[in-house]
Amino acid sequence: MARRSTPCTQADITRLIKAALAAGVGMERIAGVKLTRDGAVLLFGEQKQEHPDIPNEWDEVLKK
Repeated sequence: MARRSTPCTQADITRLIKAALAAGVGMERIAGVKLTRDGAVLLFGEQKQEHPDIPNEWDEVLKK
């Protein structure tokens, strides 16, 4: 049985995020990516940290 083609690939999602960053959207405004049957949708909003006293290891990676 043949597989259906995917509406978007991981490379497409990476391009979507990079395009939003190049357009001036700050990384802190991007809340996530939602996959739909038609493709991917970039979600905006404020990220809420559940435990502000516990550091996130990705914060150091994203600063570089």
